[in-house]
Parts: sequence; C-alpha cells; structure tokens
Amino acid sequence: MVELQYAALPLYTPSEPLPKYSCQPSCNENTLQHSPLRARTIPTGTYTRRSGKITVTLFEQEDGVDMPVYHRCNHISGLLLIECPEKVTRVTMKIQGKLKTITSQTGSKSIQLINVFHTLWRKGESEELSSCFPFSYLLPNTFIHEGAEHPLPPTFRIDQTSTPFLRVLYSINICVSSTRHNMEFLTKSDNVKIFFKYYPRSRPHRPILPSPHFFSTVKTSPEEWYQASSALKTRKLKPDFGPIYCHLFIPSARVYGLADRIPFHVQLNGPLDALQQFLMPQLVNVSMPSTMQNPHGTCPQRIKPLVVVSLVRQSKTETRGSKFQKNQTIGQGEVQELPPLICESRDAIHLDWGGEIQVNEDVEVGGFVAGNISVRVGQFEP
Repeated sequence: MVELQYAALPLYTPSEPLPKYSCQPSCNENTLQHSPLRARTIPTGTYTRRSGKITVTLFEQEDGVDMPVYHRCNHISGLLLIECPEKVTRVTMKIQGKLKTITSQTGSKSIQLINVFHTLWRKGESEELSSCFPFSYLLPNTFIHEGAEHPLPPTFRIDQTSTPFLRVLYSINICVSSTRHNMEFLTKSDNVKIFFKYYPRSRPHRPILPSPHFFSTVKTSPEEWYQASSALKTRKLKPDFGPIYCHLFIPSARVYGLADRIPFHVQLNGPLDALQQFLMPQLVNVSMPSTMQNPHGTCPQRIKPLVVVSLVRQSKTETRGSKFQKNQTIGQGEVQELPPLICESRDAIHLDWGGEIQVNEDVEVGGFVAGNISVRVGQFEP
C-alpha cells in the first residue's frame, strides 16, 4: 500500500485592506478621460395649485415655474391641505402619462405610458385624517408596449398645425371625496389636476476634447474624430473638372449634452478648377465708389456664407403602416474660414472651415424612441 505524502500548506497571511477609492487622481496619477457631470442642484421652492377646499403643494420645484419638473428616479412628493377633514371619506392620487400622435391621413393614436391609481387614505381603514396630509410616489423609469419594456420618454410636443402632431404628456390628479350634510350616501369630490414635465437626463459616454485643434489632433489622435463624407451635387458644366467632396468631422462620441459646445470641421477638396467653378456663384460684382475704383470699376464680394452648419432634429411617426416626418432646426453653428495650407499639387487642394455649434437655449429634448415615434438629431448639414 502506497502512502501519499502531502506538502504542508503555507501559513495564511491576511490580505491588506483595500485602499479607499477616490475619483480624484493621486500625486502620481493622471486622469485619462472624464465626462463631466453638470451638477444639478435640488430646487428648494414649491409649486402650489388650489381647487375648491383642497390645496396641493409639490416640493423641490423652482419658484415661479408654470409647470413642475421631474427627472429620472425622482419622487413626486408634496403636501395636501384639506378644509374640513372630518367630512372626508377617501383621498386618491392618479398619475398618468400618454403618448399621442395625430396625422391627417390616419387619424389619432394613443399609447398609455403610466396609469397608476393609489388610495392614499380611506375612512375606517386608517387613522384620523389631518388637515395636512403628506404623500410621495416614485416615478417609474420604463413602460410596457407590445410586450416589451422601453425607457419612459420625456415630455415632448409639436404644434397641432404641423404634420405629424406629437405630444407626450404627464399629469397628477388628486381627488378628495367628502360627504354632504353628514349624509354618507351624498358625496362630492374636489379634484386638482397638475400637468408636469418629465426630463430623464443622461451623460455622454465620452467627453469632448477641451478646445481641440483639428489639424493637430486628427494626426495624433484620429480616433477622437468621426468623419462623414459625400460628393457635392453641382450643375453639369463643360468642361467637367471632376467631383468635389465634402468632409465633416465631429467628436467621435456622437452623443453630446444639450449644453455642450460641439466643435466641427468642414473640408471641401477636389481639383482647383472644379473648386473655382464651384465658388464663382458665391461672388457678385459690386460697384465701388469713384474714389476707390480700380481700372475695371468693380470688385468681387461674397453675398452669402459658403458653408452653413446646423443641428436638425427629425420627428418621425408610423401609424397604421403610414410614415410621416418633420425636421426642425434646433441650433446654428458659428463658422470661420481657415487659412489654406501649402499645397504641392494643383490637381487636388482643399478648403477648410471650423467652428462650434450648440443647441438653442429653448430646446429641452434632444431625441428619444418610444412606441410609434422616433425623435433624433441627425448629422450636421453642411
């Protein structure tokens, strides 16, 4: 019989405790990438609405707003003030969210996003009702449509005079039922309905390079730029000098915050003769004062910018097999001509423009997909 020999196990040494984590780099560390979070301070004001003998006050709102605002994972918290609480038989709260679309060809369609009904208090089942009754409800993040779960869309609207007509609405309804003349079979109800805005904010997954210079970073860090190219459609003229290509460069993340200033670079390249032929329609002859006239009496002057960069948001809806869409410009870029680089070849040169673009201040929604509608910002349009 063979006796197996086992080596003695080494003595166990407890591991050192893990170091405390900090998002700030130590003295021998550097931050390689960081998506800054625009800190949103929690408002300290209130929003109040009164109807009949009840008053609803919602907490954590900006003072003076026309409609309360909530974000992702927010609680709808407030206080219900009731006159004559001894006559109240029931207090309920209903929170609703609807997505509505209306088109001239297919009519209207409505999708239920939230439909929550809560009995906050009922006579005989709870303690005596006080005149100040607090309430709170956690907003959901998703809704169910056609058996699948989708993120809850933000409040959104396109005016009814346009096609398609889109609207995402959210509301709170507080109902207080009470008896009349102490007769339980005679009841009346006071209702307060409050529409609110829902904006689920998020951050881009990558930051924008601080003040990037295109010509230097495109060589050292080409992965920081996304390029979109297309051939320009020009009038067929003779002789045909060849095509002109337009290249648009934007930060590679392609997902940006509403308050971000987005850098861009536009480049036109092609044969010199083709570019001259393309640029000539942008020039006109303008008469000069007699004191400044040259031998020809005129000088060329540009009458409009050659390159315009804009942000376009497209709203698209599909109802009963029919598709409709509407484009809206939600931002205009600041474009500057860049001096030409030294070109060695006459056969292929390029012209460059650079600048920044930002969403207009009154725009609250960039894009989302929910139900039968899609709202998204497309590529920049040079």
